[in-house]
Amino acid sequence: MTHPVLKTSIPYFIADGSVHFRLGGELTSLEDADGRVSRLLSLLDGTRTPEEVHRDLHAVHPDVTADDVREAIAELDALRLIQSADDAGDDFDGPARERWSNNLGFFETYASLHASKYDFQRRIRDARVAVLGVGGIGSHALIDLVAIGFEDIRIVDFDRIELSNFNRQILYGEPYVGRVKVEVAAERARALNSGVRIDPVQRRLMSGDDVYEVVRDRDIVIAVVDRPKVHIAHWLNEGCVRAGTALIVGGVDTQRALHYTIVPGVSGCIECWYDQVRGTDPTSLAVMNVLDEIDREGGTFGEDTAAFNGLVLFGAGFLVAEMVRIASRVCPPLSVGRMLEMTFHDPRLREAETWKRDPRCATCGDARPKPSLEWLAGDIGPLPL
Repeated sequence: MTHPVLKTSIPYFIADGSVHFRLGGELTSLEDADGRVSRLLSLLDGTRTPEEVHRDLHAVHPDVTADDVREAIAELDALRLIQSADDAGDDFDGPARERWSNNLGFFETYASLHASKYDFQRRIRDARVAVLGVGGIGSHALIDLVAIGFEDIRIVDFDRIELSNFNRQILYGEPYVGRVKVEVAAERARALNSGVRIDPVQRRLMSGDDVYEVVRDRDIVIAVVDRPKVHIAHWLNEGCVRAGTALIVGGVDTQRALHYTIVPGVSGCIECWYDQVRGTDPTSLAVMNVLDEIDREGGTFGEDTAAFNGLVLFGAGFLVAEMVRIASRVCPPLSVGRMLEMTFHDPRLREAETWKRDPRCATCGDARPKPSLEWLAGDIGPLPL
């Protein structure tokens, strides 16, 4: 039995014969000429069923029917102004409620009579995730994931800390020079949340099999591995598709930050993408072939000399937000099957490329997502951008 309750995170006030709700700088106004709307709202305190709300509202406004109340509650729910009081989050103890109180306030704005703010946080808590590469973007992303409430995180990197890292890799500092990155990153993560389960893996990923080994039990992966620059994308794709794991890839390319997401069995994979480029864009194909040759010879790329923290921050934020969307199901992810980008001098997020799933693809044609990702296979509606 549902007990609807107004959201405390969305304030309202009464003026000019209407009730006005304010969320994110926007107003939602409901006409209230005779006060019945404000009376209805006062009854939505989480202690009454819709039938009991009608009983008490009918006592003041006898012309109000049970259908009127049900329709009004449905409209308030569609406007995301109410939620159910039935889920009290009893599995969150006192310290957890305090730690995640601001998360829960945020998730409450997305809650409804059928989606609890606690469920969003539970899915984050229970998700099995990984960060591949804890350098610039990865170090930012890791500490943000811990702060948000992900509690089962594997981190993978082979590198040691160097002085040149410190313009953007915020987990590290001068006392750590020479130490293994994943060890220090794990220490810093545990210092933020002693309950987090961090699995540090010092390993260089050199094949699709290597990737599969570190992601096969993960639901979602953030990958910010940049060596070898071209081939690593194919290895990440192969390993994650084989595991049914969602792959969120991001990076900083000189003046721009970019990211894209692949969900096996839902979106096209990198091989689908590259095949479409090969068939439709001869210039890009020529560039890809040159980059591939440089990579095979162990050469360096010009953009590897540039990494600015402002763009790293943006990039990490995009990746973390996308992981939260996928893990919590609070709203659809934005970058599944398409690359989104922004530049430092024009920080508007825009679609750079998109691709379709090829059912004949040898890599992902028969792929299936993990059960936690199956909701993405349904109709998630139109996306912005």
